[in-house]
Amino acid sequence: MSDTMHVSGTAQPTTPQQLHHPRNPGDTVPPPSRARVPREWVHRPLLDDVLVTSWRRVDDAHFSLTAEWPHEHGYFTTPHGRHHPILTGETIRQAGLLLCHTELGVPVGHHFILGDLVYTMDPEHLAVGDRPTSLTIDVTCSKLRMRTGTLVSGRFDMTIRKAGRIVATGHSNVTVTSPGVYGRIRGDRLTARSDLRPLPPAVAPHLTGSATEHDVLLSPTDRPDRWVLRVAPGHAAVVNPANDHIPGMVLLDAAQQAARARTAPGGFVPYAVGTEFRRYAEHGVPCVIEARHVPSALPCSTTVQVTGRQHDEPVFVSTLTALDARD
Repeated sequence: MSDTMHVSGTAQPTTPQQLHHPRNPGDTVPPPSRARVPREWVHRPLLDDVLVTSWRRVDDAHFSLTAEWPHEHGYFTTPHGRHHPILTGETIRQAGLLLCHTELGVPVGHHFILGDLVYTMDPEHLAVGDRPTSLTIDVTCSKLRMRTGTLVSGRFDMTIRKAGRIVATGHSNVTVTSPGVYGRIRGDRLTARSDLRPLPPAVAPHLTGSATEHDVLLSPTDRPDRWVLRVAPGHAAVVNPANDHIPGMVLLDAAQQAARARTAPGGFVPYAVGTEFRRYAEHGVPCVIEARHVPSALPCSTTVQVTGRQHDEPVFVSTLTALDARD
């Protein structure tokens, strides 16, 4: 639900060209490079997982960013030679966090509560090439609530382009809290960390579209439409040791895995994903994942709704739609 990172130390050394973020609409941005913005600004523990490369202000409500999707990555590419569908959601998440910290007055160390994450992709542009995929992102900020120069809540609408062509659109709504307020919200759970009990068995990776069993987030139950969330300890792309709860992006990926497992193996590549986060997913409490088919708004498509529950209370609801495979 929330997107939290506790930070110690300082940002990685970065040149002024890599961090250029002009506030004047006429200014230009240097071309993206393989260098990334500091990981603290996008709440990623590993620099290799940072996707956003630069940004600039267009006006008070519009920004232009660049990003790269890696062509070789242990988690963000799939065995089928495609970029992981979660990359679009992760790009939207990182772009919003970056702007909050650099342009909207949010100090590093504040906590973000992700209300929803909705996006639509062009599946034809998920194929991995022989080099990183360069992207531009147009961002519109709306419903901004500020307090003493710091963002309290807002909505970020984004259009992602590859070589000038739209490959994805989406939005997210976020709320920001100070460490003190967050501590009062979380109470004793603030010191909770990932479960150290033995990891339950995994669903076969080919059913979830995962590269390895280590990446599988689902453990089977006695029902084909129900699983229990499993997260491999120390999984660098999934686990942030500082988090006192299970991150929202883990839940989003679990939803995509469940949708694949509920449909024909390898045949479900979502082009539309909409997820609402209801409450924090707590460590040490079984999170039951259920998937069911629901009517699709478009012909020749399949829609799956995935729900995660803890203590029989909904944690998230995700609706995913994929085009049916052609004969």
